[in-house]
Amino acid sequence: MIPVQYRDPETEDILECRHEEDTPAIGERVKIGFADFQVLFRWQCVPTSCIVYVRRVPQEKRAGVAA
Repeated sequence: MIPVQYRDPETEDILECRHEEDTPAIGERVKIGFADFQVLFRWQCVPTSCIVYVRRVPQEKRAGVAA
């Protein structure tokens, strides 16, 4: 298990810290809270920890839902 810090690339805010089996791949989607995020890049990944920068994936509008 590797400690992973998920961060916002613009503000450097830590969105979540958790342990993962493997470091998330660039482009991979991860769930943080109730939202989906996409991995932009990884920083300082070593066997003991990793900092991952993510961006929120826009919600897709479902057909038949009134605005």
